[in-house]
Amino acid sequence: MTIHQNLKELRKIAGMTQEEVARQVGLTRQAISSYEAGRTRPDLEMLGKLAALYQTDLPGILYGCSEAQKRQRRFRQTVWAGFAAVLALVLLHSILLLAASLVFPMPYGLDLAAEGRPMAERHFALREICDGLEGVAQAAAWVWSLLLAVQWKGQDRLPGAKQVSLVLLAFTGGFLLCTLPFCLPDPVYAPADYLWAAKGIFPALFLLLSYGGILAGVRRWKRRETR
Repeated sequence: MTIHQNLKELRKIAGMTQEEVARQVGLTRQAISSYEAGRTRPDLEMLGKLAALYQTDLPGILYGCSEAQKRQRRFRQTVWAGFAAVLALVLLHSILLLAASLVFPMPYGLDLAAEGRPMAERHFALREICDGLEGVAQAAAWVWSLLLAVQWKGQDRLPGAKQVSLVLLAFTGGFLLCTLPFCLPDPVYAPADYLWAAKGIFPALFLLLSYGGILAGVRRWKRRETR
């Protein structure tokens, strides 16, 4: 990251507006905006003032290596790693469930005691794998939520409601894309069989969001108490 990106990130971590930063260091809002856009660069003295204001040092501004920045990046990495892992498991579950229906079909009246038994065994073996993947996806969602809760508490600046809503909407859309297109051509299993994994995934996410809301409320109350 460049200096202007680091300055913008540090200001957001500090929860300050450009106007507030400008007042603290004796500049105009336009000057701070110019720094953050990369149009101009602060001199060494101003870098020192900004570093003190953001509770970091010069390397933190120059190279983006402050502890607050590292925590925020780890948090973002956990968000997107868990996002991808859970949806990948859901997608694999959908692919295998559809394969069980199409590759190893179970037509009505199939004689399971004779020539149809090998196909039935393969079908049910795939179905068992699907059930296992469903359980793994649900467990992964709970582990993901727990990791985010632990990291969330250590963040200097909590994600805003808009950011959280966008991630949740993106995850919900991704979940539907990983399930609904597969259940439509399935002649055996209903949409509920594909969407059943949601019962263990979304409760974990909603508990995480509830925790985040409580944490944000407690922090706002503490800030009011200290004023």
